[in-house]
Amino acid sequence: TQSLGGHGEVTVVRLVNSKETTMRQRLFLLAAIVLTFGASWSRAEDMAADAVAIRKVDAEMVAALNARDVDRWLTFFASDAKMLPPCAPAVVGKEAIRKMIAEYLAPPSFAVAHHLESVVVSKGGDLAYVSYSYALGKPVTETGKDISLYRKESNGSWKLIIDMWSENQPASDPSCARPDGRAA
Repeated sequence: TQSLGGHGEVTVVRLVNSKETTMRQRLFLLAAIVLTFGASWSRAEDMAADAVAIRKVDAEMVAALNARDVDRWLTFFASDAKMLPPCAPAVVGKEAIRKMIAEYLAPPSFAVAHHLESVVVSKGGDLAYVSYSYALGKPVTETGKDISLYRKESNGSWKLIIDMWSENQPASDPSCARPDGRAA
């Protein structure tokens, strides 16, 4: 027992048994390992759930386009979204994107299909990118590849912030030529 200088007394217990000390150290180390790996496993589960959510968003976007429901399709975009079409300037903001998609939807043969190749969620869990191949038209008149960047919003939803794609076939539009004069 030790005096606290007029503030009472404290009983100090010293561990003298080295087996008890070693056992406590081992238990502490085991607890630290479990907590560390538990957090890693939890984040991996979160990333997997985010990837599933993004795949669902993509499927709903494709369904909205094929239904020609532009309003529904645009709900999956951030207000500051940017589309980067091939051989054209960037299209920024939902209203500009609405005008651009109207041109794509004009032909009665419009249809789109996606084949997702990968969904990669950042370690921080707030950004993800999706790469996929696509086919446009019925019958198919264009195939290509795309990469899209998504941001997780404060409400937990995923919104498309950047979409960039290109055709697999060389474009016949001369404005899409490479600097060396060859077709893109």
